[in-house]
Amino acid sequence: MLFNEKLKRIRKENNLTQEELSEKLNVSRQAITKWESGEGIPDIENLKQISNMFNISIDELVKEEKDINIDAKKQYMSVNELEIDHNKHFDINISKIFELNIKPIIEEKVKVEISSNDEENIEELLKVKFDNLYNRLDIDIKNKSKANDITINLYIPEKYINDIELKSKLKYLNIYDIYINELEFDGVLKYFNVYNSKGKMILNATKCDIEAKYDNFDGILEINTINSIARVSIPKETKYKTILKGIKNEFINSINSEESENIIELNGINSKIIINEMKNQ
Repeated sequence: MLFNEKLKRIRKENNLTQEELSEKLNVSRQAITKWESGEGIPDIENLKQISNMFNISIDELVKEEKDINIDAKKQYMSVNELEIDHNKHFDINISKIFELNIKPIIEEKVKVEISSNDEENIEELLKVKFDNLYNRLDIDIKNKSKANDITINLYIPEKYINDIELKSKLKYLNIYDIYINELEFDGVLKYFNVYNSKGKMILNATKCDIEAKYDNFDGILEINTINSIARVSIPKETKYKTILKGIKNEFINSINSEESENIIELNGINSKIIINEMKNQ
């Protein structure tokens, strides 16, 4: 799906007219019309606004679009790689960054790609350490930079993806095209986006409001939190069942389907999950 199709779909899912979207972006309605018709594309600043407004990464917005060179926005980059040859448990610790994208790779290697527009000394200030044990790979990334746009693309061999344990402080965590037994996150997180992926996702984020969005909900989402609200967006008419544990927790707008194998679970204290069923394209 090209950018113009995605923009039109997202706008309609959020019940916005072209005029309303143009006002929010501070552009003309004609610009929105041009973008949605495929006759033009927004500049990088407008892409950033669209990304933040609709909780979708810029990479996802333009990944099928040949006319937008999104890599140009990140002028500083470092790459670290490690070859592996069998299934492993991935234990990942990352200091505070802006965005983490986890993606599969065909090659038999783990690839850590770190990028920034602001941090010229990125290789010196973000150190990657691999500890390669037989059945486990520890990845430790220490961030000594003060830049607020640090993005990491973590590529894992698709045939060796099994379990991931991740600890970090992130604004965005994006999962792409992965079939995984279990991914468990511990830390601070604002936006959790899952694209074309399947498996059990566990979010342990105490006192942290989260917005989770799936383009196709297939598996289990377990949220463990305290005094927080999670908003979970899934495609309309998705079949799922809810499991409520903990103390003073509740679901809002949930439609339970007991026969479904897809599960949304809430555990913790005094927290809510609000279910949002997105409109079909």
